Amino acid sequence: MPPPPLKCINSPKFSKSFTLSEVLITLGVIGIMAALTLPTVISKYKRKSVETKLAKFYSVMNEAVKMSIAEHGEIEFDTAHRESINNAEYIEQWYKENLTKYIKTLKWEGADKSNQYFRAVFADGTSFSSYLSGGQDFVISALWIFYCTRDYKNCKKDGFDGESQFLFRYEPNKRMIVPEYEDRPLDVIISSCKQPNKGSRHGCSAWIEQNGWKIPEDYPWIR
Repeated sequence: MPPPPLKCINSPKFSKSFTLSEVLITLGVIGIMAALTLPTVISKYKRKSVETKLAKFYSVMNEAVKMSIAEHGEIEFDTAHRESINNAEYIEQWYKENLTKYIKTLKWEGADKSNQYFRAVFADGTSFSSYLSGGQDFVISALWIFYCTRDYKNCKKDGFDGESQFLFRYEPNKRMIVPEYEDRPLDVIISSCKQPNKGSRHGCSAWIEQNGWKIPEDYPWIR
């Protein structure tokens, strides 16, 4: 006697599938969830990226300061170069002799056309520009440092908007590179950072530093 015929598992009796309406509903739900969660994910990523880069910049620069002082002694500025703001070539030489020899950089931009700002670029594409205060009224030179967390090609040489560019300075008395306004009361720091004018946000790097290099919840410029 021949064996009984096998049942086909692909017969309609055994198949299960989604209807077109069910698929569209599922895709709609996924789209809604993505629209609700994606901005939060992007915001957290942006904040974490800036926090990491700021903390690394602060650490790398001050490690270079320590190594330079250990090898050469005090880091000083040539008095003659305080009397002019067109001193970027001198600043470039100063950095190469005192700091950046201890830091891996991808590229030297050097002095700009006005000979006011010097810029160096790190291997990760971030950069810093620097400006040395001049003029006969300056008893002590102020070395300003503008650190940019974005690709260096998109950075202003003198910007500190609190979003992607942050203001630091070299503090000779502390032998450190510090965030600008770091020695002021916290309320003054916060008020400065929240200024609507991008060129007035001196305290943003100090606010983040005083929060353990974590961007505060009410920080306005990185959402």
